[in-house]
Amino acid sequence: MAITQETIADAIERYIRTEHFVSESDPVFTRDVHLFELGFVDSVGFVELLEFIRAQYGVELSGDRIFTDNFTSINGISEIVWSMLQPA
Repeated sequence: MAITQETIADAIERYIRTEHFVSESDPVFTRDVHLFELGFVDSVGFVELLEFIRAQYGVELSGDRIFTDNFTSINGISEIVWSMLQPA
């Protein structure tokens, strides 16, 4: 299966739902919700998410990528990871 921005978002969503016990029926949890402001991911979860991304996709996310508005939602994170997987 090819890695696309959508498959990355799928994997991140599954990971957060599983590791942070987010119900499938939670009406607030979407791929565009601010994961940190709404408490879906805390500081420990942030570090674990970085490790998940590194292990899953082999990318090291630097501060200039993670300390951005994009790195607050599933769609934003998947966009960052996807861009790092593209040939230069």
